[in-house]
Amino acid sequence: MNHFVLLCLFFSITMKAQVMWQIKKDTSYKWFYQDGDEFNENTINEQKWRYGMPWGNTIMAQDLHFTKENVVLNNGVASFIAKKEKVNVPVYDWEINTEYLKKNHKKVVDGQYEVDYTAGMISSHKRYKYGYFEIRFKSNQEKGIWPAFWLFGGEPNEEIDFMELKGEKHNQLHVDVHCPSGCEDFKGGFLNLQKNWGDWITTTEKLHNGWNIVSGEWQPNFVKFYLNGEPIAYFEGEFKTAQNLLINTAVSKNGEAFKPGPDLNTQWPNQFEVDYVRVWSQKDTNSIKKNDYQLFELTSKNINNETLYHASLKRKSGMVYHKKNLQQELGSITLLPILKNTYSFSILGNRLGTIHGTIIDEFNQEIYRFELTHKKYKVINFDHLPKGNYQLKISLTNQVLTHSLSIL
Repeated sequence: MNHFVLLCLFFSITMKAQVMWQIKKDTSYKWFYQDGDEFNENTINEQKWRYGMPWGNTIMAQDLHFTKENVVLNNGVASFIAKKEKVNVPVYDWEINTEYLKKNHKKVVDGQYEVDYTAGMISSHKRYKYGYFEIRFKSNQEKGIWPAFWLFGGEPNEEIDFMELKGEKHNQLHVDVHCPSGCEDFKGGFLNLQKNWGDWITTTEKLHNGWNIVSGEWQPNFVKFYLNGEPIAYFEGEFKTAQNLLINTAVSKNGEAFKPGPDLNTQWPNQFEVDYVRVWSQKDTNSIKKNDYQLFELTSKNINNETLYHASLKRKSGMVYHKKNLQQELGSITLLPILKNTYSFSILGNRLGTIHGTIIDEFNQEIYRFELTHKKYKVINFDHLPKGNYQLKISLTNQVLTHSLSIL
């Protein structure tokens, strides 16, 4: 077999290792890599992303404009930068907030508006409906800065906020949902009174001190929210609209959304860092994603056992945490090809215990064992094994997970 055929075989087989198991107490679900970005290039892939929102780049009520220059890629990390700078920018008719202009004595002149801030945002060209959405990020600590990771469906204005941050809320993140009618009405809390769904979640560590992973599982009739593999919120309801995926930093304003805004101590420019964003599907995507293993070649450059994630849930919110729907969740294991015959294991959650791995050959003989104890991240090379097709078995708690691997 010549080198080209071997290379093609490697691409087609190792793609099958791009999987993630969602572990529950009594069962597990396997997810397949569907889409995402490891941000390993020098610039954003504009075939996948647009700069700014799907409908424009200016938010007048925040005096904010999203620019291409405020998204910078370096060493496998995308930095979404917020700057304090007065800039005249073009605005579309639908971006003009006449009430805001009148209230703040501002004007649009010849289609131009002067903003006070610029920031970085990307939004996906692709629209998703259902899936598992994951981001690895590092926040900043500047007052009034407002990063987010979210889905937006346009009309009829359905929205899922997997995470919103405020720089001054050092150990908190916000989860929320929005839609024209119904999904914001939630009965809970004191006396089961009706109020808007959504709340701040308190974490054990300051989010700007290290990397963390926020995930959201969107299924028919519910959305689950996770911090580093640990469930933090559950929303029961249906979103009917396929949605764009958005990542951004922004600036809040006093008297407007997510106040307070910056103060004299806020440092400029500042940045919200993202190592990767991944979208997983329960549909087997092997055949259509067979050449995408290269995305993960640099994963271990930015991740090790100490840095994969940082914080955990400190205090549950009675508004959004539903024990009945979340108590089965234990964590997740992600298996990705890094290089030829080399794979990474990412382990989220602190309830999985010791993980035992076994490689079984075509004669059903056990030929290699490994163990992951108190590990969050591990890279394993299987070059020492004879070439051939194998079965990987991962044993943990009361379950055995299996997957096919090929050693070349």
